[in-house]
Amino acid sequence: MLHVEKSQGLNRIKHYDWIMAILTAALCSFGLIVIASVSKQLNSPGLLLKQGIGVALGTVAMVILSLLDYKDFRMLGYVAYAFSTLLLVLVLFIGEGYEETGTRGWLVLGPVSYQPSELGKITFVLIVALYLERIVTKTGKYNYIKLIFFAALPIALVLLQPDIGTSLVYVFIFMCMIFFAGIPYKYIFAAAGAGIVSLLVFYFSGLYSRLPEHLLDRFYSFFNKDADPLGKNYQVRLAIQYAGSGQLWGRGWGKGMAAETVPYSWTDFIFSVVAEEFGFFGAAVLIILFLAFFARCIYIAWYARDKYGSFVVMGIVAMIFAHFMENIGMNIGLLPVTGIPLPFISYGVSSVTTNLLAVGIILSISLRKKRPMFE
Repeated sequence: MLHVEKSQGLNRIKHYDWIMAILTAALCSFGLIVIASVSKQLNSPGLLLKQGIGVALGTVAMVILSLLDYKDFRMLGYVAYAFSTLLLVLVLFIGEGYEETGTRGWLVLGPVSYQPSELGKITFVLIVALYLERIVTKTGKYNYIKLIFFAALPIALVLLQPDIGTSLVYVFIFMCMIFFAGIPYKYIFAAAGAGIVSLLVFYFSGLYSRLPEHLLDRFYSFFNKDADPLGKNYQVRLAIQYAGSGQLWGRGWGKGMAAETVPYSWTDFIFSVVAEEFGFFGAAVLIILFLAFFARCIYIAWYARDKYGSFVVMGIVAMIFAHFMENIGMNIGLLPVTGIPLPFISYGVSSVTTNLLAVGIILSISLRKKRPMFE
């Protein structure tokens, strides 16, 4: 019966979600165009080359995953979760990172480096979706305890790096998924209350002073935007300035100054480059592409064949949306700087391959979704 369910009436060409594939290709192409501009201005062709390789490898992995039956991810999710957790443990001992932030989040093998916390987001979504499905269908025992354990473990390991920004993305994914799953509000309020109490204890006990200095500086500068304009606020001030200087149509491809002036313009502050070189119009096009991408994902989640598929899609949406909002928000001074890349756009092989892997899972779920009337 399982074989019949998997293969009956499935035309992979006809039922393939070409809309989702085209939106993803458009976002990746936009990203490569921006990285090409930054690469040219910084005289660093390696940026574009590595990003292109990342997009190519991610696309191949995306297509392969999309053709697999997502029901198999229930068991594969355990293996992937164990593997990503092992990498998160390993990075604590032999990981490398930025000296100025003190974060050890990358595994480096010769010319190749990878950030395990990126892969961990996908396996996190798969394992949380599995236990949420068991909870809502009332299958098995102690699922709430298992859910909390499997969710808390990777968050704790990421915090130990320490990478506060990424750990907050994990928490955001978890909160969105349990809300979408319809977990009773008493549990959600209890968890929120425990979190608020923990934060109050953390603050009034003075433990916050033990946080890394760069993190304290980021929050200080966020709440005091006029303080230290040439120090703590220098990066954000420049990003806002160049983003606004693009005005309506922008300065033109490769003709901006943000790429050379704003620190980490190719990763964390890529949106300032987009807004400067392509103006309000180009930034609006990029945002509309993202909104269309999110809308298509929600459509797929709505018509997924089962709860597990819906939960996985919404978890991935939460992951990409968190990056989208935080990156743009910190580029225009609305949110604190946390070092979060803009999905598909920012330079980073780990980031772009992870996002394309996530899209592959969504395409697999879409390929086997319930068919709306008249489709």
